[in-house]
Amino acid sequence: MTDRLNVLVVMADEQSWNTMGWTGNPAARTPYLDDLAGESTVFDACYTPFPLCCPARTSLWTGLMPRHHGVLGNWRPIEPQLRTAGVAQAFAAAGYHTHYNGKWHVPGTTPEQMGWADSSAIPAVLRGQDRGRYIEEYRSWAGERGYAFDPDHIENLTAPDLEALAERPYATSSVPLESFLENWQCDTFLAALDQRPSDKPWLAVCSFNAPHFPMLVPSPYDNLIDRDQVRLPESWSTGTATKPREVRESHFARDFEDLTEQDWIEVTSHYLGLCALVDSQFGRIRQYLEDAGEWNRTVVVFTSDHGDLMGAHRLMEKGHWLHYEEDLRVPLIVRHPDGRQSRNANFVSLCDIGPTLTEVAGVPWHEVHDGRSFAAMLGTDSAAPTRDYVTAETMLHDGRPGGNGDPFHASDWQYPRDSLNLSVRTADHRYIFRSHDEAELYDLAADPWEQHNIAATAEGAPTAASLAKLLADEVADVLPDAAALVRAGSSKAKATS
Repeated sequence: MTDRLNVLVVMADEQSWNTMGWTGNPAARTPYLDDLAGESTVFDACYTPFPLCCPARTSLWTGLMPRHHGVLGNWRPIEPQLRTAGVAQAFAAAGYHTHYNGKWHVPGTTPEQMGWADSSAIPAVLRGQDRGRYIEEYRSWAGERGYAFDPDHIENLTAPDLEALAERPYATSSVPLESFLENWQCDTFLAALDQRPSDKPWLAVCSFNAPHFPMLVPSPYDNLIDRDQVRLPESWSTGTATKPREVRESHFARDFEDLTEQDWIEVTSHYLGLCALVDSQFGRIRQYLEDAGEWNRTVVVFTSDHGDLMGAHRLMEKGHWLHYEEDLRVPLIVRHPDGRQSRNANFVSLCDIGPTLTEVAGVPWHEVHDGRSFAAMLGTDSAAPTRDYVTAETMLHDGRPGGNGDPFHASDWQYPRDSLNLSVRTADHRYIFRSHDEAELYDLAADPWEQHNIAATAEGAPTAASLAKLLADEVADVLPDAAALVRAGSSKAKATS
């Protein structure tokens, strides 16, 4: 037995901030996470640095912004010198047992290389891409129970699942709850905790795939959500009409343009059903720790890598082009065993979680990182903020959002071959720079749903110019040519005003 604190991180995938009861969603069914929020510090302004799985997760575990860690799109490998780096290495060096369970999505390395002594439910790497739900152990286990997944599909879909999803972007899974991936994964996680050393504190991660698309939901979670309580975003009504061309013409818009209002309510209900499924698995983990006498010795974190537009601007999913609130803002709940509670509106980034956990646990972490510990904010709403704003950065090499293990170093970025989208969220505004399209500026006090772009107006141009300069200064260390392009846009905005 040790007196040092354990650390538990439970992650969802693609879960937006506004998907739970504690964030005010009347349709949400998240009783366990709502209870956790009631005894924790909840952060209402946590943002991802890149609205895509691989870059965001690499930022979480390294504390680095994407331009510094090299995962500049799904399947772009981490910079070679970082393959054996990260926060888990610091915990392991401090005598912690480390365990990683579930979706990994840090390309070019493995949990073991990055300091996780033990791992379970890790997805297979197929053609250079770690495929999330494609966990060979699970497929074999489910196969023994009579469930035949399409061998060429990465999402664990049966023939009836494929047929149902061909008709609409949501369906009831043909696999029952007791055999569904999230339920099996939670079983494997709890079994791994059973094997933890008794003489060491531990850092453990349970990283779920839900509520990531496809919206294939096991019963009863497919019908759990009261459709009459579902509220489509205000921006659903305006759709993409006010958005830049690259957003209007993206597959995030085209693939769903024929959905009716009722379809959007249904797909949102299925999404919230998957959020409820994650909530129930968290409840199982909590009960296990309470029964084991570990709950009150454990720092508990719940978060997600990024969100999903889920109807905002009639868009769905996430990615390089979508620098909007529903995509970038993620839940963050941090419970400390001392019982301190608060609700905090200060800006924090996923990059900040690693430095915070090492400080709270008293673990030295000497690697260079971009994160800023928010440990002083835990349990109080009066601590000084560590950030006046948060940024996100996405880039494409030769127009391609990812590669098959091909590296793309930020220092090799070239215009116009490559594209760069940057955004900054301040207390009052969101500004989005697009290297290949028009910039966007939203006055969030007057326009919280980001429907009216004022970047090129006389009213907005001075603010757009100021925020463009801020972004240019932010990325100039690695992207000097891109920074010059951003500044040129800033000068153009000044001239317009």
